[in-house]
Amino acid sequence: MKPRRLSKFIHINDTIQTVKAPTSKSIGQRVLFAAALANTSSKILGINQSDDVQNILKIITQLGAEIIWENEQITILPKKGKIAYELSVGESGLGTRLSVPIVSHFNKNYTITGTGTLLNRPMHWFKKYLPEMGLKVQLNNNYLPIQVEGKLKGGNYTVDGNLSSQYISGLLMALPLCAEDSVLQVENAVSTPYIDITIAVLAKYGISIQNNDYLSYHIKGKQTYTPPLNTFTIEGDFSGAACWIVYGLLSKNGITIENLNPNSTQADIAILKVVHLVGGKIKWENNTLKIIPPEVLKPFEFNAENCPDLFPVLASLAAGIQGKSTIFGTERLRYKESDRATVLIEEFAKLGLTIKAGDNVLKIYGEGNLNSGQINSHKDHRIAMAFAIASLLTPHGLYITDPECVNKSYPNFWEATIVNLKP
Repeated sequence: MKPRRLSKFIHINDTIQTVKAPTSKSIGQRVLFAAALANTSSKILGINQSDDVQNILKIITQLGAEIIWENEQITILPKKGKIAYELSVGESGLGTRLSVPIVSHFNKNYTITGTGTLLNRPMHWFKKYLPEMGLKVQLNNNYLPIQVEGKLKGGNYTVDGNLSSQYISGLLMALPLCAEDSVLQVENAVSTPYIDITIAVLAKYGISIQNNDYLSYHIKGKQTYTPPLNTFTIEGDFSGAACWIVYGLLSKNGITIENLNPNSTQADIAILKVVHLVGGKIKWENNTLKIIPPEVLKPFEFNAENCPDLFPVLASLAAGIQGKSTIFGTERLRYKESDRATVLIEEFAKLGLTIKAGDNVLKIYGEGNLNSGQINSHKDHRIAMAFAIASLLTPHGLYITDPECVNKSYPNFWEATIVNLKP
């Protein structure tokens, strides 16, 4: 007998006034790898409890780091313990793409494995480019597990950046440790704000990268990761906060979101542009953001190519607006935790919303409300959270399958909602 599939009933209402954004897992994962590569200990404040970040903590432990917890602060002592030969990244795509080039600097031959939806995400990029850089790569028909042998070498390389910026971030973190200088040329770069995050974290650790308009990167070899003197504090996450920003627009009462950096380089801060496009206003007070909705939301056009994680929740926003909204950049959605463009079309159709796919675009014909029903999250955290917010538009709420998938990025998400549970 198959185990019963868990689903959550949610009918969020418009009484939520204030939430605190979780800390950024994108920044957190990069900082943890930098700390594992450093020449001395690092102090980090704000490591969140998401599955992705916890998996990176396990990886750096397997790479010999010792971790000491002191309330919300951790101290990482690099290269203290025994180094493992097999690493599991869980479902973390970023963890995989950072790990593969980095692990070669630990002078071992590694097998990197994963779980869940990550096993359905192709990894052929590694096999195409890393052999030229001195690494022998073996894959399971272009999927995990991946075996990595050899040591990364610096040099002049050209790679395609169209599939994901995470591959580029992995090389930017690994190449400075090579004996040789490197020039990394990138064709068809996407999600460049995530490159900015990587370079900013590296700079905190004393690593210098010359970024030539995202077309090429000049990287000196024989650099050393040196932790900042002060504690590295991880800022709030705009990807998680985007759900509440959309909630504030749809609820008509607005919302206040704490723990956000108004000067953040995170890609998903672009959600604030959408607030203005639909007629809303924002107000900052230090690290607290207030969303002020308009009386009538306006349909919008937005290019999400550099911030694809916003797609699901932007679809929920468009559903609550009467008229056609258009979101560009769907080619970036195929190899996420699910094929998000297809999933959004199919699942919103169950609720009476028409979404049409075009060439790299979704056209969403909102009516301001949705029907109630059951939604398959496809075990995708962004899909589950987007439909939780969309439940605000329904008369009787939604059932959402596999609600625990939000643990991947925002484990406290359901606690922040007002939820009605049914068996």
